[in-house]
Amino acid sequence: MHLKLEAIEAARHVATVTTADEQQVAILALRKLKDVRSELEASRKAVKKPVLDLGRRIDAIATEFGEEVERQYGRLSGMINHYQKKLLRDQRDQQEELQSQVATAGELREKANQLHSNGRHKEAEALEAKAFDLEMSADIATAPEIEKTKGLVVKHKINFQVLDAIVFAQAWPRYWKWHPDTETLELDRMLILDELNREGGGEFHQTRFPEELSTTEDRRLVQPAGLRVYEETKAHIR
Repeated sequence: MHLKLEAIEAARHVATVTTADEQQVAILALRKLKDVRSELEASRKAVKKPVLDLGRRIDAIATEFGEEVERQYGRLSGMINHYQKKLLRDQRDQQEELQSQVATAGELREKANQLHSNGRHKEAEALEAKAFDLEMSADIATAPEIEKTKGLVVKHKINFQVLDAIVFAQAWPRYWKWHPDTETLELDRMLILDELNREGGGEFHQTRFPEELSTTEDRRLVQPAGLRVYEETKAHIR
């Protein structure tokens, strides 16, 4: 406290620095202030060290205690995620199969109409009967919903990985933030995720380039230039 008061008092006596003598006085006062700062920092570290050491020991103990818990938690979560992906894949396969049946029925009815136009009514009626069977089968065998398990929350989201930042920045500049203070670009990850997961498809689906369009049946996984887009399933306990 004495050193602090002495340093502040010395600094207060410096009103101007316009001569070599006044500069020397200011330097001496500045040195006293620097000494106080150094002692303050040293004292802060000395007082804080036992607390930091205790914190590190607590973290080490907690990590060791929970290591096996985390390993088993990750293992079971992984298996549940894998099973949920399988259920979703099976459901989509069934939906595609039903859609295929309906499409086939439509084709059969078109052929039947052509046969009727050519007077081949018996053959046309046979095709119509097949089309009817397919339509009824599709109506009855609707793809079942995935059964919800109490306490388990499952989310299917579209995620992405940047493969070429320069290409993506050139193709989609609005998904980057410019920081003038550091002269750096920052990827707006949340904005991209919102757009990829937008209901009915977002801006990325309006691309003019065929190679960026989705190749999957549900048309959800677009491939913007510079990105790898993929579906992610995550399950957690409520």
